[in-house]
Amino acid sequence: MHMPRKTAVLLTVALLSGCGAAPRTPGSRPPAPAPPQTSTVASSPPSSPSPGTAGTFVREGRAGLYGADSFRVEVKALERLPELTILRLEITNLEDKEVSGEFGYDGRAFQTVTFGKFRLFDPVGGKVYFTLREDDGSGRAFGTRHSLKGMDHLPEYLRPGVRYPVEVYFPPLPAEVRQVSIVPDMAMAPFTGIPVTEGTTPPVARERETGTPAPGSTFQWQVVPPTGKIWSAVSDVHELIETPQKTTQRAGAEETIGLRTDVLFRFDKADLSDKAAAVLDEVVEETREWADPAKPPILIEGHTDSKGEDAYNQELSVRRAEAVRRYLAAKLGDGYVYKAVGKGESEPIAPNTKPDGSDNPAGRARNRRVEISYQIKQERPGATTTSGPPVNEVRGSVREPAAFRADTGPVVGTLRWRRNNDVLRVDVHPFYRDGAYLVAVFDATLESSQAFVPLPAPFTGGSHPFSTNSDYAKFTLVDPVSRARYFPLKMNTEFVENSVLGIAKGEVNRCYVYFPAPADSATSITLEAEGLGSVPNIPIE
Repeated sequence: MHMPRKTAVLLTVALLSGCGAAPRTPGSRPPAPAPPQTSTVASSPPSSPSPGTAGTFVREGRAGLYGADSFRVEVKALERLPELTILRLEITNLEDKEVSGEFGYDGRAFQTVTFGKFRLFDPVGGKVYFTLREDDGSGRAFGTRHSLKGMDHLPEYLRPGVRYPVEVYFPPLPAEVRQVSIVPDMAMAPFTGIPVTEGTTPPVARERETGTPAPGSTFQWQVVPPTGKIWSAVSDVHELIETPQKTTQRAGAEETIGLRTDVLFRFDKADLSDKAAAVLDEVVEETREWADPAKPPILIEGHTDSKGEDAYNQELSVRRAEAVRRYLAAKLGDGYVYKAVGKGESEPIAPNTKPDGSDNPAGRARNRRVEISYQIKQERPGATTTSGPPVNEVRGSVREPAAFRADTGPVVGTLRWRRNNDVLRVDVHPFYRDGAYLVAVFDATLESSQAFVPLPAPFTGGSHPFSTNSDYAKFTLVDPVSRARYFPLKMNTEFVENSVLGIAKGEVNRCYVYFPAPADSATSITLEAEGLGSVPNIPIE
């Protein structure tokens, strides 16, 4: 069934006259291919590419639900205009029969007529751009629509071998953005390194051509430019990195460092322990380099677990936050504004008890923490990119967007997922850096005899609360050197990823999910799959 996907941090843009939540991936989506991808690699950054040159940015993948069908998608151009951004595609049905595909969110299964599953991701600025829609986040995407004549919500099927031009509209990209990644919410790898060109022609309404197209011909569907009440959404991405001593979260330009109070304080005390200085001195240096004193305050929040009385926990959390505030102020000086507050046990990040009601020591340990939050400086030292994540021993620097990759590379490790008679083989390919992030690519192949229906999806339901809603919640990356753990890249409640869909025996679902980039020195990483095992030494390219 189709369900709307929700996202959270919405930025108002000039085109906005309605706002809402971005669409949600269906709980069950089409199978995916092992795409034989024909393309040439784009330089980084490009100057003026030649939009429409055959074979420049091409993917083969699947779109649909159960037993989904194969399509070829070629990116013709990505054009920036003052009011919006136009993505120009050409889509071809690779099957030997007519098929509907599922490229949008605007109806029941097999009844979508738009192309809203394409999304733009700025991997340097850390923002996801969603298609412009009618009225709100659940409305139909503007642009090309393949609806039957007189029946706006029923799709016209794509004929084999016919080339269909497609236009998809997004909020305007900032002038400094030169390349983006197209991250389709389908069984298809991302299109990295897509150049942004300056457009000159605004969208024009078009009617569906008449007649029946023949294989090899080009056929124009209806095009609906944005008009009336327009929903427009841009989401900041959120990231989480955990080490044995601290967690680091970034949401837009805000950085939050979470310190385990077991490292800072003795049991039930609010006086800093002897080993606290080394941990806090590291935080001081990071804060001095990255916190923007022009955007106060540096916020220090104390948190406890649920053991003990509420009033006592509240008072203890205040005293601990004050102790950290005094230490930071003494080291950083009066060039910053500090604010210390206590939250007691009111904002847990992990269950204090297990599902059976028994004590959960590991969860309570995570809840006992002090969080330090600040706004990141807009200009990174020594760089021209804006507001990138802080670089340290566990976080990589912001690089240029990745060039387009025609090939996923060799299989470097394999996992297997089993449920009743279902067996999915997961073949892992080398990972690669894209701007400030890391792209994990792998293939899920059905080895069992019957068709696989992904309800529930195979890799959801991981135990960590940050990524529990991810389609790959059970996947965590681990740097064996620093022991840092990296979680899927989040758009509030959703993630920069695709999913495993309905699939038949022998069919392949091309999968991807973005993570925060590890340290620049990291050349390989381990994939830990909860309940499935792990794949060590995955190359980072």
